[in-house]
Amino acid sequence: MKFKAKKVYGRSKQINCPFCDKLATQKNEAGVDVCRFHTKSVLQEVKCTCGSWLEPRVGKFGTYFNCINCGNLNMAKVNEIKAMTMKDQPQEVIVEKPKPSFSRPSFHKKQRKEITITSHDMEYFD
Repeated sequence: MKFKAKKVYGRSKQINCPFCDKLATQKNEAGVDVCRFHTKSVLQEVKCTCGSWLEPRVGKFGTYFNCINCGNLNMAKVNEIKAMTMKDQPQEVIVEKPKPSFSRPSFHKKQRKEITITSHDMEYFD
Protein backbone atom coordinates (compact mmCIF):
# COMPACT_ATOMS: atom_id res chain seq x y z
CA MET A 1 0.00 0.00 0.00
CA LYS A 2 1.42 3.37 -1.07
CA PHE A 3 1.01 6.43 1.15
CA LYS A 4 0.83 10.01 -0.05
CA ALA A 5 3.65 12.34 0.88
CA LYS A 6 3.02 14.61 3.82
CA LYS A 7 1.87 18.11 2.87
CA VAL A 8 4.28 20.78 4.01
CA TYR A 9 3.29 24.44 4.19
CA GLY A 10 4.96 26.56 1.50
CA ARG A 11 6.19 23.77 -0.77
CA SER A 12 3.14 23.39 -2.98
CA LYS A 13 3.80 26.45 -5.11
CA GLN A 14 7.31 27.77 -5.54
CA ILE A 15 7.71 30.17 -8.44
CA ASN A 16 11.21 30.76 -9.79
CA CYS A 17 12.52 33.91 -11.43
CA PRO A 18 12.73 33.47 -15.23
CA PHE A 19 16.05 35.36 -15.33
CA CYS A 20 18.09 33.65 -12.60
CA ASP A 21 15.98 30.73 -11.24
CA LYS A 22 15.94 32.13 -7.69
CA LEU A 23 12.73 32.21 -5.67
CA ALA A 24 10.38 34.85 -7.12
CA THR A 25 8.90 37.14 -4.48
CA GLN A 26 7.89 40.24 -6.45
CA LYS A 27 6.30 41.20 -9.77
CA ASN A 28 7.74 43.42 -12.47
CA GLU A 29 5.85 45.95 -14.62
CA ALA A 30 4.58 43.23 -16.99
CA GLY A 31 3.13 41.24 -14.08
CA VAL A 32 5.70 38.44 -14.27
CA ASP A 33 6.89 36.94 -10.96
CA VAL A 34 10.59 37.77 -10.50
CA CYS A 35 13.18 37.96 -7.72
CA ARG A 36 14.06 41.26 -6.05
CA PHE A 37 17.07 41.83 -8.33
CA HIS A 38 15.01 41.76 -11.55
CA THR A 39 12.01 43.97 -10.72
CA LYS A 40 13.05 46.47 -13.42
CA SER A 41 13.93 43.80 -16.02
CA VAL A 42 11.72 42.99 -18.99
CA LEU A 43 11.45 39.61 -20.73
CA GLN A 44 12.97 39.41 -24.19
CA GLU A 45 10.64 39.11 -27.13
CA VAL A 46 10.78 35.57 -28.52
CA LYS A 47 9.59 34.15 -31.81
CA CYS A 48 7.78 30.84 -31.89
CA THR A 49 8.96 27.98 -34.11
CA CYS A 50 6.16 28.90 -36.55
CA GLY A 51 7.59 32.43 -36.94
CA SER A 52 5.04 34.52 -35.03
CA TRP A 53 5.85 36.51 -31.90
CA LEU A 54 5.02 35.08 -28.48
CA GLU A 55 2.97 37.27 -26.14
CA PRO A 56 3.79 36.91 -22.42
CA ARG A 57 0.80 36.42 -20.12
CA VAL A 58 0.27 35.69 -16.44
CA GLY A 59 -2.33 33.25 -15.23
CA LYS A 60 -3.34 31.09 -12.29
CA PHE A 61 -0.42 28.72 -12.80
CA GLY A 62 2.24 31.37 -13.45
CA THR A 63 3.77 32.90 -16.54
CA TYR A 64 2.99 31.47 -19.96
CA PHE A 65 3.18 32.64 -23.56
CA ASN A 66 0.52 32.81 -26.25
CA CYS A 67 1.21 32.17 -29.94
CA ILE A 68 -1.45 33.13 -32.49
CA ASN A 69 -0.89 29.93 -34.49
CA CYS A 70 0.24 27.38 -31.88
CA GLY A 71 -1.73 28.43 -28.79
CA ASN A 72 -0.44 28.62 -25.22
CA LEU A 73 3.10 27.54 -24.33
CA ASN A 74 4.54 27.20 -20.85
CA MET A 75 7.75 28.87 -19.71
CA ALA A 76 9.86 25.71 -20.01
CA LYS A 77 8.98 25.24 -23.69
CA VAL A 78 9.64 28.89 -24.43
CA ASN A 79 13.08 28.64 -22.80
CA GLU A 80 13.85 25.64 -25.04
CA ILE A 81 12.67 27.57 -28.12
CA LYS A 82 14.77 30.55 -27.06
CA ALA A 83 17.84 28.35 -26.65
CA MET A 84 17.35 26.86 -30.14
CA THR A 85 16.55 30.04 -32.05
CA MET A 86 18.79 32.58 -30.32
CA LYS A 87 22.00 30.62 -29.80
CA ASP A 88 23.91 32.69 -32.40
CA GLN A 89 22.93 36.02 -30.78
CA PRO A 90 24.93 37.32 -27.82
CA GLN A 91 23.05 37.33 -24.54
CA GLU A 92 22.57 40.61 -22.75
CA VAL A 93 24.66 41.01 -19.63
CA ILE A 94 23.15 43.06 -16.83
CA VAL A 95 25.79 45.28 -15.25
CA GLU A 96 24.80 46.91 -12.01
CA LYS A 97 26.23 50.35 -11.45
CA PRO A 98 27.59 51.21 -8.01
CA LYS A 99 25.22 53.36 -6.00
CA PRO A 100 26.39 56.88 -5.22
CA SER A 101 27.28 57.52 -1.63
CA PHE A 102 25.40 60.23 0.19
CA SER A 103 27.98 61.00 2.83
CA ARG A 104 28.71 64.62 3.59
CA PRO A 105 32.07 66.09 2.70
CA SER A 106 34.30 66.84 5.68
CA PHE A 107 34.08 70.64 5.29
CA HIS A 108 30.27 70.57 5.81
CA LYS A 109 30.33 68.85 9.17
CA LYS A 110 28.65 70.80 11.92
CA GLN A 111 30.42 71.41 15.18
CA ARG A 112 28.52 69.89 18.07
CA LYS A 113 28.22 71.95 21.18
CA GLU A 114 27.50 70.68 24.64
CA ILE A 115 24.48 72.01 26.52
CA THR A 116 24.23 71.66 30.28
CA ILE A 117 20.75 71.84 31.79
CA THR A 118 20.37 72.66 35.43
CA SER A 119 17.33 72.90 37.70
CA HIS A 120 17.52 76.70 37.51
CA ASP A 121 16.55 76.71 33.81
CA MET A 122 12.79 77.33 33.67
CA GLU A 123 12.43 76.73 29.92
CA TYR A 124 13.21 73.03 30.15
CA PHE A 125 11.00 72.21 33.16
CA ASP A 126 7.45 73.33 32.40
